[in-house]
Amino acid sequence: RERVFFVGFRKDLKISYVFPQRCNMVRTVREAIEDINKDAVRAGEKTSINAHEYWVGGYSYIFMSRNRVLDWDSPAFTIQASGRQTSIHPSVPKMKKIEKDVCVFAKGYENQYRRLTARECARIQTFPDSFQFIYTNLNDAYKMIGNAVPVNLAYHIAKSIKSAFIK
Repeated sequence: RERVFFVGFRKDLKISYVFPQRCNMVRTVREAIEDINKDAVRAGEKTSINAHEYWVGGYSYIFMSRNRVLDWDSPAFTIQASGRQTSIHPSVPKMKKIEKDVCVFAKGYENQYRRLTARECARIQTFPDSFQFIYTNLNDAYKMIGNAVPVNLAYHIAKSIKSAFIK
């Protein structure tokens, strides 16, 4: 997702600010979540990993109009702020397009499709595993993660602001 950041300083501080250079490093879904993908549980079940449960429920017409199955070796789609709109885990076959704006799950695999867990979404957003999400409703966890600026992105912007003050 493209984002716009505005960084400003009072004129009397005479600070020269240079926005950090864009990093062209691409992190794949595999790099982000492969090591935790086997421990996922359905919403409401006990899990040893904070927020490692996935949303269970129907798929909207809009969701089913496009292939939302992630690819292990590509970057993830934008992380949505809703459990219902969360992408499908890459461990299953791609959805099959049967007509314009209509996709279906691959025959024989229908019961194996699952959404990403909140923790997998957090990993994609570069939250450290030590970060604890406190919520009573799983959708609230998805909302926090989907509305967040990726942690590493925020870190580099904050670091550049700090260095502007130190100069």
